[in-house]
Amino acid sequence: MTNELELIENTYRAYFTVFQMGNPRAITPYYHIPSVFISPAGTFMLGKLQDAEQFFDRLLFGMRSRGYSRSVLTQVKVKQIADDIALVNSRADCYKSDGNVLEQLTALYTMRKIEGTWRIAVCTMFDPERTLELA
Repeated sequence: MTNELELIENTYRAYFTVFQMGNPRAITPYYHIPSVFISPAGTFMLGKLQDAEQFFDRLLFGMRSRGYSRSVLTQVKVKQIADDIALVNSRADCYKSDGNVLEQLTALYTMRKIEGTWRIAVCTMFDPERTLELA
């Protein structure tokens, strides 16, 4: 199972890297379609590939309009709960182009293994002040 945990974490880290590049078409292959994105702003169903691309385009535009430049991953914890389901708990610091912290983001990802590839099925953003431990 250790190799599978490494594969899940490596997939998540690759997604994190691609997300920072800001290209919605490069982000969506990491998502299972359909998928769900839950945040304090609402619940968003990404039912089709076009829905996901449009969603990430708007999300990235909003972040850039607030000065977003890059993110630094500060925590990744993985727990596999079935042969084809895993949870990834992550925390990242987002920075503006001037080097100041824009915000801290925390999220719980539910990932599914589809045809040998781990993909994000659900992304749940949550308050960075609250802690979540995967035992």
